[in-house]
Amino acid sequence: MSELMPSEPSPVPASVAELTLLLEPRLPDILDLAQRLTAVESGSFLPAGVDEVSRIVADQLVALGFTTSWHTIAPDRGKAFEATFETGRPGLRLLVLGHADTVWPADTTNDWPIVTDAPIMSGPGLGDMKCALAMAVHAIEAALNTSVPGIATITYALVPDEELGSVDSRSWLADLGRRTDVCLALEAGLIDGGVIVSRGAVGAMIITGHGRTAHSTDVTGESALRALAPLVEELESLTDRDRRTICSVGILRSGTARQVVPDHAELHLDLRAPDDAAGRSLVTEVRRLAEARAGDGITVEISGGITRPALPRTSTDPVYTLAEGLASAAGLALRRIDEMGGSDASIIAQFAPLALDGLGPTAFDQCSRAETVVRDSVVPRTAMLAALIGHAARLTEHLPNQEDHV
Repeated sequence: MSELMPSEPSPVPASVAELTLLLEPRLPDILDLAQRLTAVESGSFLPAGVDEVSRIVADQLVALGFTTSWHTIAPDRGKAFEATFETGRPGLRLLVLGHADTVWPADTTNDWPIVTDAPIMSGPGLGDMKCALAMAVHAIEAALNTSVPGIATITYALVPDEELGSVDSRSWLADLGRRTDVCLALEAGLIDGGVIVSRGAVGAMIITGHGRTAHSTDVTGESALRALAPLVEELESLTDRDRRTICSVGILRSGTARQVVPDHAELHLDLRAPDDAAGRSLVTEVRRLAEARAGDGITVEISGGITRPALPRTSTDPVYTLAEGLASAAGLALRRIDEMGGSDASIIAQFAPLALDGLGPTAFDQCSRAETVVRDSVVPRTAMLAALIGHAARLTEHLPNQEDHV
């Protein structure tokens, strides 16, 4: 973190109520940008579309005085994008974090109309997270047009492979986190003012069994499928939803023909745990059960583990407290949400001292054909994001000293 406090008093930044009045006339512009972004098909495996989303956002930010850069993370992925505004004053380093990719394949927009002029809006990726990307642009503009005292830099970053687990973006995200003091992440908010104050650990594992192929009448065959199939029940019995622990088998793949003993089988697992320690314990138990299936001509390979760390409340509590106070003064209620899904805020928070997630619009059924966004949530939540940017310097007391900040 750079020198934190300006040498002279700065103007008081705008309140949520003031920013709401400023942003209400801009709702058509916010939704127009959201529609333009949603119309770009930017599934994780469509790098040209991912880059086009970043380019549209970049054009908006350059007009506000940001400098932009793109970073190649892998040959077959879109580029990581970041844009930075330098205030020319000492202060903290603020990151607004989103992702440009969606889960939707090419041609999804052919039979899924984009609707932004109804109380409940819809479109492929509108809730996760094209509407939030548009809101963030206007929130930043509103904050800059009022006051952002005590801030040295504002960086807007877009991850190109978030829906794939941000595997190829890890080193860039780590570097970004080291250059950040406060991260405001744009995953969707939840009903009744829900903001995400914690996330559990997320994992992915693949268990592969190798046997020996033969005709079904030949006793020399060793079925990898028979060895691994009992694991489905064994592994899923590790799930304890009361403790926010999930082990789910999403794929069981094996066999080439009905009369051939399968010499290969795969199990693909999704893991969720309330914290990093519980995540590590879950991985250990999965390995124990999988290794026990080896023998009698069957070998077992195990790959993967925890892919996203937990986002702890120690990182989010100061930012949430600030957000709650700003919202309450405008008559808006917020509530804490402990989320089991993962996001890049968890990765950034390994390096940056403070973070808060779920600052996008109120949205439902993300990553499904039922994905929707509540239109009336757009302006108040854009105003809250703008207020957090403007008042972020109040978080200075919760930041480590320069020499302690990695």
